[in-house]
Amino acid sequence: MEKPVTVLLGLGQTVGEAVARRMLSDGQEVLAVDPNQAILDELQKTAGEKVVRLHGAVHTRLGLRNALSAAMETFRRVDHVIAIPDLPSSDTVLGLDINAFDSALNKAVRGTVETLRIFSAAMVEHREDPGSTLERSRQIGSFTFVLSLGVRLSQPGSFTESVTQHAIYGAIKAASVELADLGIRANAVIALRPRTEKQDDWLKARTPAGRPAMAEEIAEAALFLSRPETAIMTGQAVVLDGGRQRLSGLIETSEED
Repeated sequence: MEKPVTVLLGLGQTVGEAVARRMLSDGQEVLAVDPNQAILDELQKTAGEKVVRLHGAVHTRLGLRNALSAAMETFRRVDHVIAIPDLPSSDTVLGLDINAFDSALNKAVRGTVETLRIFSAAMVEHREDPGSTLERSRQIGSFTFVLSLGVRLSQPGSFTESVTQHAIYGAIKAASVELADLGIRANAVIALRPRTEKQDDWLKARTPAGRPAMAEEIAEAALFLSRPETAIMTGQAVVLDGGRQRLSGLIETSEED
């Protein structure tokens, strides 16, 4: 039986590397796509030659079609797509550059929709004959988008991030209803990602666990959502927020912290 194939669109700062390594350890094939060659080179150092790497855009139609072509040429199939969209730079609603906002929103939403359209069509076209095997009939493919906590909670200085992350999740939920009958699922991992916590130390006072999600924890959640055993889950989000949404007020910390 052929190994499952995961296409990883975007590597982020540390999460993509962890996802690639976790999928490999699970016995999957991995194609990693990113517009930053330096990040791909770092992935090679940590994951080795087992990960197929492709330098290219991960939100344009051309870039996504190139990613699909690379996956089909190398593995002849795509089972899972894990996307890690870029997070926009800090901004405020009153200080907004509306042209930059339009660009970020279009990139986020169009990239998500194109990802769902292009790879879903390929999953359906190249699916195996399910025969009488229940597991194959339950799922022919899955999408998992790794999003920031901006989907659920906003903070000062992150206006565009919150809006675009909300928009991506909206597309995921709408697509999950349309794709379910085809055996394709769409879910999200919503996480307090390391980048935000490192930039804003004061956020620790708002997180009962006292830290952001680790890259390895996000990777584990992404793997969980791709498994056939979770085939009933679609249009859902696994939230890794360290208890943030359950906290009322702030956590007092000592000056040493």
